[in-house]
Amino acid sequence: MGKKMSKRKAVFFDVDGTLFKQGKEVPESTIRAIAKIRENGHLAFVCTGRSRVMVPKTPILDIGFDGVVAACGMYADYQGKTLFAEEMQQEVLDDILPVLQRTETMYILEGTEYIYYDENTIGNAIDDWYIDAIRTMIPGHFIPVPKDSREIRACKVSIQVPPQRAHEVIEAAKKNFQILLHYDNIGEIVPKGFTKASGIQRVCELLGIDQADTIAVGDSINDVDMLQFAGCGIAMGNATEPAKEIADYVTTDIFEDGIWNAMAHMGLL
Repeated sequence: MGKKMSKRKAVFFDVDGTLFKQGKEVPESTIRAIAKIRENGHLAFVCTGRSRVMVPKTPILDIGFDGVVAACGMYADYQGKTLFAEEMQQEVLDDILPVLQRTETMYILEGTEYIYYDENTIGNAIDDWYIDAIRTMIPGHFIPVPKDSREIRACKVSIQVPPQRAHEVIEAAKKNFQILLHYDNIGEIVPKGFTKASGIQRVCELLGIDQADTIAVGDSINDVDMLQFAGCGIAMGNATEPAKEIADYVTTDIFEDGIWNAMAHMGLL
């Protein structure tokens, strides 16, 4: 166990693969660890690639957090109040939508209040559990893409490209987006300038938190930038190699008390 930290820290936790895995319960030790660090005066934030509407009360927010950074840094709230909420610019949206439709890419436009799906390509999804999870979680907020793009309020796009068209979509997206591929043809595209790190930085500026007093915990490719930015970056034991390589510390697996052990190592418990 590390030394006891007396100065208040702000800890930013990724969701999928860090706090939670689809189809499984949040580890009890994770819930206890987050309650304990807050009891000790530290701040705990969710920091996720998911848009805000996709961060569920159960099982995530019920754990107890001071705030949420969502949509890869495009949205944040603190103690129930919105700090900022950015949207994709109209010209960026109008530039990428025809490409996605032409290439028969399955895409989901993720907004703060709604998730939009393309009725023509939704059936192409391999990861049906994700679509099913969205339908179950936010049935009234999962809607078809409006014919008029001016009605869309989206932050980012999750994509599953036909493998033979992946290069075409990636080349077209490079102009306006940062591309985060989880597999060769499955990933998310986020407007340039927005990352989990930029979201954390903006929260720190608004709340007067020193960058050196931040800790980020994650497992995936879209966590690399926040692990680099934070005063201390912690990768889960089940993390991808890029996340482990950049981390200051690698904890145990999510289901081997990974969060508890990370917080103990940092002296926050």
